[in-house]
Amino acid sequence: MFFVRDNMRGLLGRRQQQQQLAGLLGGAREGHSGVLVVRGEPGIGKTALIDHLLDQAADFRVIRTSGAESEMELVYAGVQQVWAPLQESMGRLPKPQRGALEVALGISEGDGAPDPLLVGLALLTLLADASAGQPTICVIDDAHWVDLVSMQAFGFVARRLLADRIVMIFAARRPLPQLANLPELVLSALSERDARTLLTRLMPGRLSDRVRDSIIAESRGNPLALLELSRSLGPTELAGGYGLARAKSIPGRIEGSFVEQFNDLPAPTRTLCLIAAAEPTGEPSWLWAAAKFLAIDADAAAPAETAGLLSVDGRVRFRHPLVRSAIYGSAPLAERRRAHEALARAITGSTASDHRAWHRAHSLAGPDPEVADELVAAAEQARARGGTAAAAAFLAAAVDATPDDQPRARRALQAAQAKLDAGALDTATQLLTLATDLSDDESITARADLMRARLAWAARRGLDAPPLLLAAARRLTGIDAVLARDTYLEAVMSALIVGRFGADSAGSPVFIARAARRDISLDPHDTVDMLLQGLIVRLIDGYVPAAPLLREAIAQYVRETRTGTADPRWHDITNRVCLDVFDQDAYDFLATQQLEKQRAAGELTLASSSLSTYAGVCVTRGDFGAAEAALEEVQILAAATGTPPHLSIEPYLAAYRGQEKRCLDYVSATIEGASGRGEGTEVSVALYAAAILHNGLSHYPKALDASMSGLGDYDDVGMAGYLLTEAVEAAAYCGETSLATELLTRLRERAEASGTEVALGIAARSDALTGHSAEPDADFQTALLHLQRTPVAVYLARTHLVYGEWLRRANRRADARIQLRLGYDMFAKMGAQGFAARARRELQATGEAVHKPVKGTAVALTTQERQITSLAREGCTNSEIGAQLYISPRTVEWHLGRIFAKLGVTSRRELRGLSPELLV
Repeated sequence: MFFVRDNMRGLLGRRQQQQQLAGLLGGAREGHSGVLVVRGEPGIGKTALIDHLLDQAADFRVIRTSGAESEMELVYAGVQQVWAPLQESMGRLPKPQRGALEVALGISEGDGAPDPLLVGLALLTLLADASAGQPTICVIDDAHWVDLVSMQAFGFVARRLLADRIVMIFAARRPLPQLANLPELVLSALSERDARTLLTRLMPGRLSDRVRDSIIAESRGNPLALLELSRSLGPTELAGGYGLARAKSIPGRIEGSFVEQFNDLPAPTRTLCLIAAAEPTGEPSWLWAAAKFLAIDADAAAPAETAGLLSVDGRVRFRHPLVRSAIYGSAPLAERRRAHEALARAITGSTASDHRAWHRAHSLAGPDPEVADELVAAAEQARARGGTAAAAAFLAAAVDATPDDQPRARRALQAAQAKLDAGALDTATQLLTLATDLSDDESITARADLMRARLAWAARRGLDAPPLLLAAARRLTGIDAVLARDTYLEAVMSALIVGRFGADSAGSPVFIARAARRDISLDPHDTVDMLLQGLIVRLIDGYVPAAPLLREAIAQYVRETRTGTADPRWHDITNRVCLDVFDQDAYDFLATQQLEKQRAAGELTLASSSLSTYAGVCVTRGDFGAAEAALEEVQILAAATGTPPHLSIEPYLAAYRGQEKRCLDYVSATIEGASGRGEGTEVSVALYAAAILHNGLSHYPKALDASMSGLGDYDDVGMAGYLLTEAVEAAAYCGETSLATELLTRLRERAEASGTEVALGIAARSDALTGHSAEPDADFQTALLHLQRTPVAVYLARTHLVYGEWLRRANRRADARIQLRLGYDMFAKMGAQGFAARARRELQATGEAVHKPVKGTAVALTTQERQITSLAREGCTNSEIGAQLYISPRTVEWHLGRIFAKLGVTSRRELRGLSPELLV
């Protein structure tokens, strides 16, 4: 549109880019999806390049939408535009996907906000269904102006396309986080030669070289700037180049040209164009209804269409996005308000209430309590549909529309919380300032302090937030006892995460616990109070008196989880406490239950963290395959959402697998990242993994160094007991007898206070290891009895190993072989290569021949191929596999074809008959 076309070459100066896009069409025709982000400044030719592509796609179904700046706060507005031509396939969507999409679009109500990944998966399924009959191209123009949740859905779809006949093109002015790492084409300015050729074709009459050079320099190779200069300035005006004296930025110059064309239109046409510019959805019925309220008839569109500024058919479109912004920005404020008022009156129906409220807000000349209430209601609807950013925008608008200071201050607090939830930290801070400026009410200012503390934590999980949370908790004590209690627990949680980095600060866990003990009273029968009380005792009085209190709090939280009454806010801190008291049964139950609940509710976005925790459960159980599958799903979710994956369990799994370089790379990266963020607890987790690795590889001095570094001078709630376990083993094997004894004393004290099977088993094992036990044989037997009743298979196997090693040193070779063989077999089955090698060496030392496992004819499959194979062997359909792995059924079919070829089978039946050992 904005390039001069050459019949042989298409767009001037864009031959290479045209070929790149044409390649996407060719790939889609052959069954391979293609994605491209076309990026560049306004007027550089993104839309023109896409238009040229569509000219070559006559055999494709075209679905096209465009973002608009005024639409950015409307929840799922972009998805709605893409969904509209695909809605006939809604009945074929799996029920969870259909339900999520219907709630997102406001078609139906749900129990909660729809999961963004389910919405994205529904959109992927609809597009894949459309492409089954005809190759499909989906264009998202001006993606930088598409609402946030829609962009998340579009980014999800783009990352999951593979074997569908779909091309997805985005056009954007700047890099977008939702499209990070997708293939990108950055359009640069036209070369001077191409710009000169274009100008020669566009400008009437002859120009002097000096004038031509001035125009080219002014346009900076921007083709739309050249085009609009040619429209607005004739050769007489440009004689000598004097017409260029009013130079602006390129977008400003282009918009200025559009404004001049707009101002030449008749008054009714200008009003109609302004209504169209104010309503970004492009819905013609709304345009004409609003026009009718302003006594404008359909003939008013003709001059704008003749001028090439606007077209009205099945959808209202401007020639270029800058036309919309030029018209809206140049209109007087009173006229813009009148246009919004007409649109608010024109828009009817419950599904469009957010649009109506938005236009009413923009029509106001001053506060209006009725509109403010309507905006609050729209915010609730947006939140119910998953539009966190949209809800925040509506609440912020409600603040402006609220006349009285006190209600306005309260709404400013609500809006600040919504902005915090949406990640808009700067705006949230501004709203908090407004709230405290409007009111000196202690309740409002104390809550504002709490939110400032949460903002600090959201901005950087480091030393700043815990003392701020403590200060907020103190202020809330006499205002809202429950909120004060919750804030104290929140402060303790944040301080525990900061851990060793804040141990000596005014925001340390101990400092906060002392303040809580002094300032609040706790109910011994309330679960949250019991949890906080147990932590206060743990941090001030020590482990021994706290362990029974914490175990009781855990038991009550588990009971509430079983009945569905547990408060999910305290799930993570309860899990940490489970580790602290060695309550592996409760830890496993809570981790598994949370993941199952999120899956059942379709809360896939939240599942990433839960999957990581569950992977750790699987490692401890000795089910490394399940752990790896869970971590692979974490990676899939991260790729689908464009967010960093949770990697804290990766070094733990690598440690037990004996993968030295992989584990230590993860440990190093974790410590570096955690130190930069100020998250001391992550350092403890990483050093624990390093200690396991080195103990497994018989690198005992390194294991001792890692575990002692993890222990340091800080008692890490959750990790200290497990670090002690590794340190005792390493010290014993290093011959550090006095150190081993000291560490054992600390570990035994914890075990006796905890009383769990895991704690007692680990303590008995460690007692026997140190050489101080009067009856080490009996202690090893006791350890095995305890650990056999628990899910901690890795420690059970390790106990067989160290028991066997002790028996061999006691010259009881026959007995040693039994224990070493038990340990070796468990390690070999798990895939714990480091510990298996250690057990194998010990067995060989007893005189028993042990051969390394010989790899047979196993076929190497990719991560995703292994998952698809596993699900197909379980009897899952392509649709079911696709839903679980967040890909389309056609992509599943494509993968199965490759899997069949690799494995030499031709059917699912043959696939189910293969030995699992062949699938690695």
